[in-house]
Amino acid sequence: MAINVWKDNLVEQVDVILRLRGSFPYVAIDTEFPGFIRSTPRHASEEERYDDMKYNVDHMRLIQLGLTLFDKDGNTPWPGCCWQFNFSDFDPDTDACSEDSIELLLHSGHNLQKNQRDGVDAYRCSYLLCVKLFRHPHKSKYITFHGLYDVAFLIQMITRAPLPNTLNEFLVLTRSVFGDDLYDIKYISRFCEGLHEGKAGLLTLSKLLELEPVGIRHQAAYDSLLIRAIFNKMKQLWFDIEDERFVSVLYGLENNCMKSKKRKSSTVAVAASSPPQVQPFQHYRGLLASPFQAH
Repeated sequence: MAINVWKDNLVEQVDVILRLRGSFPYVAIDTEFPGFIRSTPRHASEEERYDDMKYNVDHMRLIQLGLTLFDKDGNTPWPGCCWQFNFSDFDPDTDACSEDSIELLLHSGHNLQKNQRDGVDAYRCSYLLCVKLFRHPHKSKYITFHGLYDVAFLIQMITRAPLPNTLNEFLVLTRSVFGDDLYDIKYISRFCEGLHEGKAGLLTLSKLLELEPVGIRHQAAYDSLLIRAIFNKMKQLWFDIEDERFVSVLYGLENNCMKSKKRKSSTVAVAASSPPQVQPFQHYRGLLASPFQAH
């Protein structure tokens, strides 16, 4: 059963997640957002795809974030355990959105009026997520499915700033937030025999793996729970899906992700011969000023 997170239980539930992180270091992530206000042609370049994504993310507000914690064997803290953060920022009457996407979310059980009334302010959540999810001392692995927009919305919320102007800057920023432990199972499925060469959607992929989805589709918590199940099943069938070649590669940006990894490897090799001068999260100077304190 998904735990819905609202403004009244935000701190309590983030503390629960913090207590569980050491034993359940894998984090499956899914988001729900108001669709696409700029579409991307099927055969667009990766740079064009990034530009369209940046435009969409910079002009829209996140509706839900789903998180599922699990261990290396795929176990969750308890059966069906997942969290669903409901955000108050999106106003369907005034904010940019795709009407078809909003209709789909409403049919999937979203109550946007309740979100506005009882939901979490993204600014308040950004501090807690940054400190307790992405700056936590326990090394985590973050699992997404077709995760470009999920990653981008999280980065935007954490940094509280528009996405970088260039794709390369975005990939550097992504590694600053998620480290070298981000996986996109849609990309990985391309290399797994019988999984439609990476072309299957989330539900189709679950059927190919003979998994039964739990809960309602297009609810972020349940989709994150399904991502966890798919990752675990793929890990059982194809043992090397956590191999370094799959790390930090987002579906749709594969070529530039690979180039970014090579540049980082070269930089690390050079830095190894010099005294370390690393400042983690250097992009977020001043971010840790708590929104719960007076400014």
